[in-house]
Amino acid sequence: MHWIAKYKLAIGINLLLFSFILLISISWQFGPLGIEDVNVARLTHYSVHIIALPILCIYLPLRYIKQRFNSGKKAYLAGLVLSVFAGVVSATYTHTISVPGSFLFKVEGGTKQVDDPDYVHGSDTNSYVSLIITTNVKGYDKPLGPAYFYVESFLHSLFYCVYMLCYLQAFGILHKHKLKTQLKQQQLDVLQYQLNPHFLFNSLNSIRGMLYEDVNEAKKLLLEFRQLFKHHFDNKKHCIALQQELLLCRHYLQLEKVRFEERLNLNISVPKECESLLVPSMSIFTLIENAIKHGIGQLPQGGCINIDVNQQGKKLCIVISNPINISARHADGTRTGLTNLEARLALLYRDNFSINCERTTDQFSVELQIPVKKDKSSE
Repeated sequence: MHWIAKYKLAIGINLLLFSFILLISISWQFGPLGIEDVNVARLTHYSVHIIALPILCIYLPLRYIKQRFNSGKKAYLAGLVLSVFAGVVSATYTHTISVPGSFLFKVEGGTKQVDDPDYVHGSDTNSYVSLIITTNVKGYDKPLGPAYFYVESFLHSLFYCVYMLCYLQAFGILHKHKLKTQLKQQQLDVLQYQLNPHFLFNSLNSIRGMLYEDVNEAKKLLLEFRQLFKHHFDNKKHCIALQQELLLCRHYLQLEKVRFEERLNLNISVPKECESLLVPSMSIFTLIENAIKHGIGQLPQGGCINIDVNQQGKKLCIVISNPINISARHADGTRTGLTNLEARLALLYRDNFSINCERTTDQFSVELQIPVKKDKSSE
């Protein structure tokens, strides 16, 4: 149900509290281990004080105030007022419906005989007031005056103030975590939408150039471009299965192969068990795009792009290599794809990833290592 998901944290905490109250309300028999009796009065009193009153007098009103005003100062001020109100209601309950002194705290006072011979006092008796933490629900032995009610109201209010402060702190921590998650999601969306127009623009340039040379080939380009465009609108996930990412790369390479013809070749080596592992969307695509732009595009004879994927323990290792021409001028570029890829990897995996580049005389390779995560939808 929707309300269970909405209040699941509060429900879980109160179930734990009720379990604790039930535990201390049971009279245990230790030889052999068993249950002698359940103190129903204690179970009822503690459930009212520790669960029912905080929920009705503090939790629900504070939740409404936080949603309505979204102000920390107002929430704390309202929490103090609600805690005092809950303390008065709790003390009223113990002095009317319940047994006086049945709360966690019990106030005792009066006069007692002074038996200590070293105690110097003008009389043989001394007045006293003491605070007792108790687990019984036995009432007071003497008639109660109004002072007992005021003192209990104050003590109960202090108890509910602690409850209120714990609730607001927990709510604040959860709220910050939620905002952090939402901000991370928004940053990923922005980076992904910056990246997609980057490759769509390059694809349109290829199609435009082919329209003046071969209309039939241009039609093929448009079909491949349609698949890329469809992926742009259909894929809303930041991580997809490796086989989906490679399929997208094949569409793009078919698009570029019309332009480069036999100069562009592809060699993919991927174990079957790695195909269902998750990779960031457009990650391999970005590296292949750079390999074509800065590698194959600079070689008159072209070359082959190699994609090698393997699993090394808890890491998925992706290596993309391509030939280069060190004597040729480097292609101009804004590094939008690589910059966005590194930013997205940092958001997705924090420091648990690596991108290593290695350059030799005629070869350039990029090794990407990310944590192994399986695509559950494929199971």
